[in-house]
Amino acid sequence: MDPVTHALSGAVMAGAILPNPTNEQADRTARWSLILGAVFPDIDVLANPFDPDHFGTIRIHRGVTHSLVCMPVWAFLFALLAAWFCRRRGIAAPRRSILGLLFGGGIALHILFDCITSFGTMVWSPISWTRIEWDWTFIIDLALTGILLFFLLISWVAGAEKQRAKRAAWMLGLMGALLGTYVLGSNALQQPAPVRVLAGVLVLAALPLVVTLSGARLPLSARTWCCIGLLATAGYLSIDAWAHARAMARVREYAAAAHLQVTDAVAIPLPPNLTRWQGFARTPEDVHPWNISLARPPGSDRAASIIPEVSGTPCRSVSWRIPQVRAWLHFVRIPVVVCGSAPEGGTAEFTDLRFERPALGGPSREGQQRPIPFTWRVTFSPSGRVLSEGWVLE
Repeated sequence: MDPVTHALSGAVMAGAILPNPTNEQADRTARWSLILGAVFPDIDVLANPFDPDHFGTIRIHRGVTHSLVCMPVWAFLFALLAAWFCRRRGIAAPRRSILGLLFGGGIALHILFDCITSFGTMVWSPISWTRIEWDWTFIIDLALTGILLFFLLISWVAGAEKQRAKRAAWMLGLMGALLGTYVLGSNALQQPAPVRVLAGVLVLAALPLVVTLSGARLPLSARTWCCIGLLATAGYLSIDAWAHARAMARVREYAAAAHLQVTDAVAIPLPPNLTRWQGFARTPEDVHPWNISLARPPGSDRAASIIPEVSGTPCRSVSWRIPQVRAWLHFVRIPVVVCGSAPEGGTAEFTDLRFERPALGGPSREGQQRPIPFTWRVTFSPSGRVLSEGWVLE
């Protein structure tokens, strides 16, 4: 999940669980502790430039900083650091044990929001480097981000003693801008957003804000709005999980109808809504993909061309023993390898179909689609010596 959504989830959680402040400064410290805990795990991206093979994203990202095993250690260290900083600066703060719980709660929330995506999170590292991926939602989900942002902002309006109407007007303008961004993004992906549904949601969301334009108070407290926000988020994620289960059921149904010897089946979410999925059924020889829309009845989904797991000229056996390829194979879920020839000798391209997405900009100048992200290419000499290897960027 993106850092903005992680930060918003921590802010809404803090607004919901923290009691009414008796010390405003200590309450502010507690809130920021939970928010920083919810953002902290993604600090591992800073290690990417130091990986000699540019493999940091798959070797390091979502590793020990995203680990439930290491979470108590991180929480303890951050609590010590925060307590020392606050004491040195004369800032009021909760006890160290409370700070540790807040940091730990934020980290746990971050791990949860990463597990629901399809990228994979190594929650048991360093004991085990197995990746957990629930495939409920795309890595950037504007609907989820919008829910969290709405309830955080409306709690901000509800907690205002003065200028409530000004805050409400500002929030209404922001909601309109976000709605426009969502519509533009949907059109760019050639999946127009359901205008009636979005208009209905916007009207319902705007009702409590319109009340405040006259200077009146909202009927609920800021904490209550954050609690409702947590419930709304849980409800949305439940719908995500239900949609994923329906998409998986269709993949299994199509695979059974085709009498496939399935070794693995997955359903990957596509933006920008809950109805679009990519289904894959792997067999020992090939991959069978489907473009699934839950808005259409079963049986009407479009099957794409069958993709061999290994295709092209015979791949050199050394390909599978290269350290970078072994790391890549540990990361991927729907691997496809295409071997071919090149002026230098031969090539092997390793691709994970999980990351195949509609191109926002359309085809490239040569008329070819951009390469799938996380495609690794190895070039060999005629004698089988590795000449070069790296990510395919264009």
